[in-house]
Amino acid sequence: MATNLYNLTRDLISKSLTNEVYLRTAFLDELNKRKRITVGGRQLHFPVIKDTLESLAQGYTMKQPLTSSQKSITEIAKWSWKYVQLPIEYDGDVEIQNLNAASEEKIYDIAEMLSEQALYGINLIMQSMFFNGGSATTTNYNDSGIYFQSVINALNHDETYGELTRTLADKSAGTNDWWQSADPKAGAWFGSTLESSSQDTAAVLTIANFRTWVIKVQRFIKKKSDIMLVLCPTLFNKLKAECQAQMIYQGAKAEETANVGFNKMYIDGHQIVDADYLESNSTTRAWAFLLNLETWEMHINKARNFKMTPFKWQGENINGTDTYLSRLLLCGNTICKQPNANMWLSSVT
Repeated sequence: MATNLYNLTRDLISKSLTNEVYLRTAFLDELNKRKRITVGGRQLHFPVIKDTLESLAQGYTMKQPLTSSQKSITEIAKWSWKYVQLPIEYDGDVEIQNLNAASEEKIYDIAEMLSEQALYGINLIMQSMFFNGGSATTTNYNDSGIYFQSVINALNHDETYGELTRTLADKSAGTNDWWQSADPKAGAWFGSTLESSSQDTAAVLTIANFRTWVIKVQRFIKKKSDIMLVLCPTLFNKLKAECQAQMIYQGAKAEETANVGFNKMYIDGHQIVDADYLESNSTTRAWAFLLNLETWEMHINKARNFKMTPFKWQGENINGTDTYLSRLLLCGNTICKQPNANMWLSSVT
């Protein structure tokens, strides 16, 4: 029975993985559509651009010697593989009750129940990893943490990311200012010295303020839909109401949200979405993420691509119990190759 149950549960999980996991979260749904969720690779070391060649440009006259120079514009950022497992278990009572059933359909019922619970668990842990476990201070989702790295780790000012130190300096150049996320204050943009952070400064969510924030990151986008503003449902509805009042509301097309677990609308061609996870506490309800989707990737190791192990009876082990245990294994990480093209505000109302 354990073998049949394993095969049925594994098949159900494999068939439903995209719908139940990726389609429940707007960010993962977009990464999947853009083919930015990749399976494979041995290490997560990538060159990232830290400067431009603008300073090498020369204006000249016909008889003037032309300059020639080199400039280092790349740095290597490094991320580690992160390991996650989800135990799937049932006990002897479940086995006995199904063995006494009149047909094999009951076995499928167990598989369906186990797969639904496993997929629900995966969905929650994926959201938790992306949103830093619902806390701005936990270190479980950073370079040295045990889970996939979060959007908070990528965009929090003064926090090491990709093994590159970031520090702010008052009235002078800090360490790796180019690797800091965009700041909502006036004048902060790529290439400037970021002397202090205003991402924790209280801000009011309005259409006008949203457009101001977009200015800080729009130079990096290829198309307007590359920008996604992620909010809790409460803030999403507030912004939606303002759009409706000004008669500029543009909802998502029916096919975009028919089978997904989030709401979406557009302002000036930019995506605005909600994330149920952000409604979970007063801290996350004040978060707003302005993300450039083309700068994000999720890498999954092919050896642990939601791999499910066979069910094994634990009674064979010393002090084991009368239960069957399988594990869903995942190895990977979520990375941002250009934090300065993204923004995080932590105190939005």
